[in-house]
Amino acid sequence: MRISLNIEGVRRLYFFLLSLALLCSACTPPKPSGSLAAATKPASKPVVAQWTPRAYPTDQVNFIAMGDWGSGGQEQKDVAKALATYVDGTGIQFNGLLTLGDNFYVQLKDVEDYQFQSLFEDMFDARRLNFPFYVTLGNHDYEKDKAKIELAYAAKHPDSRWKFPSQWYRLDLPEDKPLVTVLMLNSNKPRMTSEQWDEQIKWIDEQLSQPRATKWTIACAHHPLFSNGAHGDNGVLQVQWGPIFKKHKLDFYLCGHDHDMQQLQVPNWSTTFVLAGGGGKKPTKMRRDIRGPFSKSMNGFSHLQLFEDRAIVHFVNGADAKVVHEIQRTRDGEVSTLVKGMSDKATTQPLKVLLGIDLDEKKEGPKDPAKTPASPED
Repeated sequence: MRISLNIEGVRRLYFFLLSLALLCSACTPPKPSGSLAAATKPASKPVVAQWTPRAYPTDQVNFIAMGDWGSGGQEQKDVAKALATYVDGTGIQFNGLLTLGDNFYVQLKDVEDYQFQSLFEDMFDARRLNFPFYVTLGNHDYEKDKAKIELAYAAKHPDSRWKFPSQWYRLDLPEDKPLVTVLMLNSNKPRMTSEQWDEQIKWIDEQLSQPRATKWTIACAHHPLFSNGAHGDNGVLQVQWGPIFKKHKLDFYLCGHDHDMQQLQVPNWSTTFVLAGGGGKKPTKMRRDIRGPFSKSMNGFSHLQLFEDRAIVHFVNGADAKVVHEIQRTRDGEVSTLVKGMSDKATTQPLKVLLGIDLDEKKEGPKDPAKTPASPED
């Protein structure tokens, strides 16, 4: 009799637990599906976000410039959110985003890598950021085969916002009546053959030598000619690209590489240098502060607004989407400050900044190994 009671008790317990499990599974919300679902598993394939631009303004061209963004960390998430908030708040249909290299710090397996979705397609809201992302390469994009993979992704997905036709290329926008010419360049000389490098230099000169059909000329690349930040100036670009830019009176040079935001007006140069490397990595400190008018260790991006007679550059904080510095440049090259941003003082320990040693983290003690300080090549 006692054995019979134990068996009956086990049966009752079994059916109770089974009923409880079924009830819990019914209460679990379903996982999202389709293009809105973030690809978070290595086995997933990227899903291209659907995007539809509105009518473009007829009296202006608008670009976002942003580099050093593809980290997947909290900094990239914050900047992506601020970018969508800022663009949405302007009420303007932007013509595109000019990437300034270091698009992916993570490794990419191939064009089917899920991180194209998690770090790009999903990261940047396609409803509010409904414009092309025109790509240039940074030094981190040359790790393993990432450069080839990024080119291949654009070819495989022409419907994506990811636009990358070749290692260097030209944009004339808007297409029907161009107002601006943009040269998207490859500044990674150590990763290129000497033939490729020389071919690109010849191409730059040829493009800028053509009869000027647009009001503005812009060149974009990853490495700066001049920088107050951790990496400093690039003498190779000054010597090999500089004379061409000077000869043709290039209006703007946009770059990244240093994880900060800068606007530099350099003596004997008519070009305005805009550094917007705050797209997604922890900002680095300034090595110098004697040039300006603006250089700040911060995450963020720049908004270039080009009219026929003037261009306005807005420097936007990646934390709150607020403009922190703003300039205007006229067609004859006169630059004035509309909103004066506060620049950072140079660090008192420049060697440690150059070596990528985070002074604050050393004071606070050891951190998570996954968040170690950036290397000098970052």
